[in-house]
Amino acid sequence: MRIRKIERKSEHGFTLIEMVVALFIVSVMMAVAIPNLQVAGVNAARTGCEANQRMVHAALTEYYLDHHGYPSDSTTEAIVADLKQNGYLDSTPTCASGGTYTITIAPDGLSATVSCSSHGELGQ
Repeated sequence: MRIRKIERKSEHGFTLIEMVVALFIVSVMMAVAIPNLQVAGVNAARTGCEANQRMVHAALTEYYLDHHGYPSDSTTEAIVADLKQNGYLDSTPTCASGGTYTITIAPDGLSATVSCSSHGELGQ
């Protein structure tokens, strides 16, 4: 005697309730993940900007040690061009957030600072 396996059409696929529950779970996971990803992007831009500021400051320090003074140029663009021309920088650094860098040399000529219009003066 053979037993026939009876298959019902209703057992194939997902019900509407199961689909709604799955979409609800996915939407809750997205609601939790998206703000964290946005914060990570902001932190990455800030970290990149800080690295650029440190790199420019290190190039200025090397220039100071080699020439016994900072570049005498009056604008940031001219100072960066001078650093590139003398081999202290390979390229012009840019802020990931679209800010511009400002190099300020103290009136006494003994110190220099690098700041960003978007992030300010970060660790040097």
